[in-house]
Amino acid sequence: MNPRSARDEDALRWELVASKYERGKFMDPLLARQFRRVHLELCRRWAPATEDPRVLKTDVFGEATCPPRAFSWEIGRPENLVSSDISFELTKTAKANAKRLGYTTASYVVGDARTLPYRDNSFDLVVSDSTLDHFEDTDDITLGIRELARVLRPGGVLIITLDNPRNLSEPLFRAWLALGRGPYFIGKTLSPGALHRTMRDAGLEVTDAATILHNPRFFAKAGMRLLRRLRPPAYETVAERLLDWSDALGKVPTGILTGQFIAARGVKVSRASSDGA
Repeated sequence: MNPRSARDEDALRWELVASKYERGKFMDPLLARQFRRVHLELCRRWAPATEDPRVLKTDVFGEATCPPRAFSWEIGRPENLVSSDISFELTKTAKANAKRLGYTTASYVVGDARTLPYRDNSFDLVVSDSTLDHFEDTDDITLGIRELARVLRPGGVLIITLDNPRNLSEPLFRAWLALGRGPYFIGKTLSPGALHRTMRDAGLEVTDAATILHNPRFFAKAGMRLLRRLRPPAYETVAERLLDWSDALGKVPTGILTGQFIAARGVKVSRASSDGA
């Protein structure tokens, strides 16, 4: 399949998703807040030491379908934020939600992560949260990472997350997908080692790595539905404490087995630095 037809097929796939979720996608409020908080903390911890960085955020699914889980509007100043997605409808809805919530200066552009419509060295920070794990082939992940690195300024930072292939629930997750139960297409991913090698090959120095969101992928959602149905005393407080406890698993060596996503921070190496190495 040539790149043009691959883009068209992926765009159509996500337009169908946009139609499916045109009225929004329900996510339990506690899980939505956890998703937003964890990603925002990661971005704030790993962001470049640049005043008012120009930010590119790939993928607007959360902003379009479930604004309470969206974090892009708080990464930096909205006027310095550009969000990009392959789906026209998702992009349009995300822009409308941003306007409704008061983030009127944020920009939204339709674009494919494998062929970004931006010049070289355009951004100080690129945030790609579980975007590149929706391709059918790992070669497309490589193309995407090269593009994300291309649009970064020298010294700029890429923060990227992908599905964690070492999560204990991964075989169950893939079996669930094989049965056609996934809400949308979920594709290939990379191991932490392969991700870091691909980033280095793209001219990025990998400075940090982590695993995030350690509550069980399947059972947290089902557990929250059950709690909200039964409504035991102080159930929201208890659930919040359990989610906080699960996040702490990322600080121990076994976190690679429980994190839903792997995360990495890459700094773009300047040409002069690489030539002098």
